[in-house]
Amino acid sequence: MKKLLNPFRYLAMRQIGCWGVAMMIMTAIYCWLLPLKMTSLTQVAIVLEQPRLWQSTVEQLAVWLIFTIVLFIIGKLFSTSQVRLQDVAAYNLFARLPFDVMLLMYTVPEVKSVMFKMQLLGEAIVSGANPDLSAVTQYMSTILLVSLVSLLFSVWYFYWSYKGFAEATNIRNGKGVALFIVGFLIAYVASGYLL
Repeated sequence: MKKLLNPFRYLAMRQIGCWGVAMMIMTAIYCWLLPLKMTSLTQVAIVLEQPRLWQSTVEQLAVWLIFTIVLFIIGKLFSTSQVRLQDVAAYNLFARLPFDVMLLMYTVPEVKSVMFKMQLLGEAIVSGANPDLSAVTQYMSTILLVSLVSLLFSVWYFYWSYKGFAEATNIRNGKGVALFIVGFLIAYVASGYLL
């Protein structure tokens, strides 16, 4: 159980890096095939036109690098110990595993269809249109299931991201949590603009 809660203490750096790179490649491939587009650090959108494989790969790299650079800078500024970029990069890449696995739910046709309808509904509401909200009640069980799965995997992703940050920078407890949240918010906003 300890290995699942904090794998960064138990796995070698080479294993962490290899698992992270393998999952990033697989995520880029299924984002290309489904087709999904990263719109920020933790958000994806279903797109009508299939992106090129290199575009999906660049999106994955960008999301990872933005968060890595922000966490590295925070670590350099606030840690009393030596912070190495390769540690922050590898731990951050490995910590994305739960988020990447969560995206597999889009391979289920019903989930993808319902989430696309909800995406269109959200866009209509934001644009000021008066859309028909009956789709929400029609697909309530699927929406609730997707929400629950997303919540569980997101909590797992945030927890691992914090643990990886804490291990790589040696910033823990309240200070570590606060700095991690600030770093996440900065990376989230930056990724929204850059993607």
